[in-house]
Amino acid sequence: TPFVLKIFIGMLSDRVNLFGMGHRRPYIIIGLLMQMAGMLLLATVSVAAGLTAFALAALAASMGMAMYDTNTDGLALDATPEAEYGSVQGVMVGGRAAGVLFLLLAGGAAIEKLGWPSIFIITGLVPLVPLALIALTRETKESMRREHFQWGAFRAFGRRTVLALGVMGFLYAFALDGVQTFLTAHVKEAMAVSIRNVGRVLAPAMIGRILGALSSGWLCDKVGRKRSMLAAVVLGSVGCVLLGVGSGPTTIAFVALPFGFAYGYYAAGHSVLSMDQSDPRISASMFAIFMMLVNMGTSAGQAVGGVLTEVIGFGGMVSAMAAINLVGIFLVVLLFRRRRAQGSGSADSNRSV
Repeated sequence: TPFVLKIFIGMLSDRVNLFGMGHRRPYIIIGLLMQMAGMLLLATVSVAAGLTAFALAALAASMGMAMYDTNTDGLALDATPEAEYGSVQGVMVGGRAAGVLFLLLAGGAAIEKLGWPSIFIITGLVPLVPLALIALTRETKESMRREHFQWGAFRAFGRRTVLALGVMGFLYAFALDGVQTFLTAHVKEAMAVSIRNVGRVLAPAMIGRILGALSSGWLCDKVGRKRSMLAAVVLGSVGCVLLGVGSGPTTIAFVALPFGFAYGYYAAGHSVLSMDQSDPRISASMFAIFMMLVNMGTSAGQAVGGVLTEVIGFGGMVSAMAAINLVGIFLVVLLFRRRRAQGSGSADSNRSV
């Protein structure tokens, strides 16, 4: 729910300079404080005795994260020169993967040793770091590239380029997250690996995702955005197929690295294109809609992936997802053909091809 509400959070921040502190900074601060409060409350609530209270605290934490996330994206759009889009998204996508990698390696052991209440408290204190960083940030007319909010800018969602990019985000998340979700269950149940060791088996996927995200901007500059995204689609499907041939934990760990690389590379590249297509008048709103479609793809992929795994097994499911992902080739061709025909878009013709 919070990550669907991102759209309205984006609209609010695009329109309202809150407390005269800016269009992004105050919302980031409020989001971080909500996230902290929700996580700290989770440490005090018994699930057995107060499931509703636990769910509400989790919702508050998620709402805070959605507000923080949406406005961090908006700040990146406002403050980043176009030439640095690839670098910024590489760091942002890679940073998220690094957080997951840390939890894969240390989370299971920490929960066993400290217990869930202590984990919630530690997690609740983590936002103190970004709070300190945002305190050093200032939104000025000179440093921000945002324009005055206009409702008419939402007509951009009628453009074929924008529609193609939205479908592309849904599709890659559907296929790759669908596989990623059931990879954990496949390793744990089919290969009888303990929950602590599952994290170690899957850690290469997160390492690959970090490497893929960080290299995305550089490779994009080298080969152009169209060729880069075509490569991302193909790499994603190849990565899925490789996971299907893994016969044991060691093999899975080995092939998880290229799968993770493909995922990070694709996600960062799609985010760069989303920055390209986001109108400066509604930048946070538009980017949030692109990311909402990615989140919807993840949810749909998890639902369909579960059905496919039960019917045709994990190997059949990853092959089906690999085939579905290849539809992205058509969407990339459509996206860049329309961009050239319009002679518009943020990227110039050399970078678009």
